[in-house]
Amino acid sequence: MMRSANLLVDALKAHGVDRIFCVPGESYLSVLDALMDETAVDVVTTRHESGAGFMALADARLTGRPGVAFVSRGPGAMNAAIAIHSAQQDAVPFVLFVGQVERHHRHMNAFQEVDYNLVFSSMAKWVVEVSDANRLPDMVATAFHAALSGTPGPVVVVLPEDMLEDEVTPGPIPVYSVARSASAVQDVEAVANMIASARRPLLIAGGLLKSPQGQQALRATAEAFSLPVAMSVRHADLLDNDHPLYAGHLAYGAPAELAAAVAKADLVIGIGARLGDVTSQGYSFPAAPKPAQPVVQVWPDAMAVGSVRSVERGISADPVLFLEQMRARAPAEAARDHRVWSAELHAIADGLRGWNGPAEAEDGVIFGAFVKVMDRALGREAIVTLDAGNFGGWVQRLMRFGGGRMMLAPSSGAMGFGVPGAIAASLRQRDKRVVCFVGDGGFLMTGNELATAIQYGAKPIVVISDNGSYGTIRMHQEKNFPGRVGMTALVNPDFAALATTYGALGLRVDEPKDIEPVVQEALGADRASIICVRTSLEHISVAATIETLRQRSAA
Repeated sequence: MMRSANLLVDALKAHGVDRIFCVPGESYLSVLDALMDETAVDVVTTRHESGAGFMALADARLTGRPGVAFVSRGPGAMNAAIAIHSAQQDAVPFVLFVGQVERHHRHMNAFQEVDYNLVFSSMAKWVVEVSDANRLPDMVATAFHAALSGTPGPVVVVLPEDMLEDEVTPGPIPVYSVARSASAVQDVEAVANMIASARRPLLIAGGLLKSPQGQQALRATAEAFSLPVAMSVRHADLLDNDHPLYAGHLAYGAPAELAAAVAKADLVIGIGARLGDVTSQGYSFPAAPKPAQPVVQVWPDAMAVGSVRSVERGISADPVLFLEQMRARAPAEAARDHRVWSAELHAIADGLRGWNGPAEAEDGVIFGAFVKVMDRALGREAIVTLDAGNFGGWVQRLMRFGGGRMMLAPSSGAMGFGVPGAIAASLRQRDKRVVCFVGDGGFLMTGNELATAIQYGAKPIVVISDNGSYGTIRMHQEKNFPGRVGMTALVNPDFAALATTYGALGLRVDEPKDIEPVVQEALGADRASIICVRTSLEHISVAATIETLRQRSAA
């Protein structure tokens, strides 16, 4: 006989889980006890459940396997909800194990009791409460299968506290294989013919290609057809940005010149991309519900293909397999029109990195000046995590990605991902330099996880854009309610001094001359560090200042 908590740990190992993130809780104490003597599974204790969840999502991006987190019942589960939502929005496989009250106390409004199916069913692919310990192995297998199948996403497995102490007879632990669907031959031929007939085809690549195999297939197929490749939001690393077929990053508020250029496409092929509102610039390109040009969409879940816009050809297939099939249908020589079109788009995308604006304003450093130095100093074999906020526009515009430099960022727009994501990346790939870009608002949501970094030896460089404001919201206030600004100002601590209290290196950039020496000191340090950049609020985004926003509102 075996305690079911130990059987659960064996099931995790059977599914290749070598690291979990958690905040300990009494509702799954038996699992913690089972992990005490288990050397095959590394347990990272975090300081908040949102941190645990975000770390699991970053780990999933790096491994290609479902990220795993454990949280306690009630408040713990609610704190982890942000990771469930982000996993759903970003199509990241994630399995969250949540403690539950004892079975004989269910439906009695017991202490911290929650009906997780009611709470999470609109976000999670599957929510299951395991009442019978004998079903635990197959429930875990189904959870991992669901997280990876079709549109990847979050699954919630609920563990009643007393069930984890049940004695069970161990048997074979099932692991269910995930189907990979290839495209029908006629679909592949049809798309190849559409490309041949188009003068200005454009491929939009999405997050389901974020694996070495996916990126290799993307590059090979794009080169074979001379297809320009634009990246969906927060996936600028799918193709080396210096590659002649790189056609830009369709992020939040893409630069006007890039948006105008890609809109000239006479065929759009979305592969591994949902083509949601951000990537499509508010459903304007490709437009929804009726696009201006033929659209092909390749996604492994038929329910998601063509669900918000009419598509010329919707293909429910594994995006990587589809690219490999397309590569076999490539012409002996790419069309001249395609080569000319690709060169035109790449010149525009590459030119956006040529920003040469001022480095300083009266109220602080213009963040783009810092980003340019970091881009030049940081090696190509690096991981960059990006939190939510206007400061990210500078990073997305001025930093090179791909070719070994990876971007980890939530397209969900969730604040607080950056620091936990950087810690998870530093723990998973200790030989790589990890840099996090985060705003002052986002840092004060999950920056406490710096303690986790110190505890486990993670060594990220955390760059804080400190403009004393929830900048993105301030920008929208200036646009929509000119002259009426409130509730967005922040009074912040001395972030560099705060870093030292955690045991990290604390550095400050107060003016442009500080940037180069501070970046070099951080890159040379063999420990976690924080760089606090006193950032101009007036220069509130890449594209606008507060003054120009007010002028536009007054016009």
